[in-house]
Amino acid sequence: MREKVYIISSAQISAQEPFCSVDRFVPVPWEESMLPCKDPDFRPFISPMAARRMNPILKRSIAVSRQALQDASIQCPDAIVTGTGNGCVADTEVFLTKMLEEGETMLNPSKFICSTPNTIGSQIAITLGCRGFNSTHVNDRFAFEGALLDSMMLLESGNCKNVLLCTSDQLTQVFYSLVDRETIWKGLPVSEGSVAFVLSSDPQGAVCLVEDLVQTRSKPIWELDRLFSRRGLTWNDIDIVLTSSFPGKSASDFPFLPSDKPVLEYKQYCGQYLSASAFGMFAGSGILRGKGGRALLAGRSKDTYSFILISSNLS
Repeated sequence: MREKVYIISSAQISAQEPFCSVDRFVPVPWEESMLPCKDPDFRPFISPMAARRMNPILKRSIAVSRQALQDASIQCPDAIVTGTGNGCVADTEVFLTKMLEEGETMLNPSKFICSTPNTIGSQIAITLGCRGFNSTHVNDRFAFEGALLDSMMLLESGNCKNVLLCTSDQLTQVFYSLVDRETIWKGLPVSEGSVAFVLSSDPQGAVCLVEDLVQTRSKPIWELDRLFSRRGLTWNDIDIVLTSSFPGKSASDFPFLPSDKPVLEYKQYCGQYLSASAFGMFAGSGILRGKGGRALLAGRSKDTYSFILISSNLS
């Protein structure tokens, strides 16, 4: 029998107040702009000496990870799984700029080393002293889903009792100028964020249960029906749907959603960034913690869809 996967705790740094819960979210200005994170005081999480040499995305990732672990009363996780759409893009830009300016000679390799996507998970592990399983998923707009699936497989296999799942993406002026050319991003507030979850096979202290996850490039209705059938569910069992759509676009992005279901478009609170679906699960788990029930997270990027089921029913 497979182990169940529970969300024990979570933490976020985003365009909202750092570490605040879903009941304190306020909509962000919905216009074409850069929407940076609201960073906390990092001193409780990282020593000032170490922090001064760190890219902001690393500081955010360590802070949300430590906050989530503290809330779960866990000092060191059995495994760390990371998801990111573009990694430490600021360090990548610095290294590439130096290559152009210095003609590819006498380059300091430190920026290149720090620019690789697995730097995030590695730095978290070094900070926590974690020597367990460590993997990084870099899958554009679906990095979070890949990291979540990896975490679920680890727990379901029985190889780990708990997993720290962290997703992070970073916004820079250069990155903004590039994505602003894309039709699907144009006119939107482009943002950044870091979210961490502590997942466990033990229901003690759990906020909610991660029931299932599916990702598909075609036939989303068929895949969603199969997901419901596998779990013995119908639309009557879904209490709220959280979509990756922009405000007012859920009906056109997901025309197969029943019109009578409450819908929350979570990007109105975090803006647009590659791993924003992690923010969606943070919001969904917070809603279920307060009201109970079952939530469906529906994600879409062009012709690729993802569906995540979470429930407050821990049995």
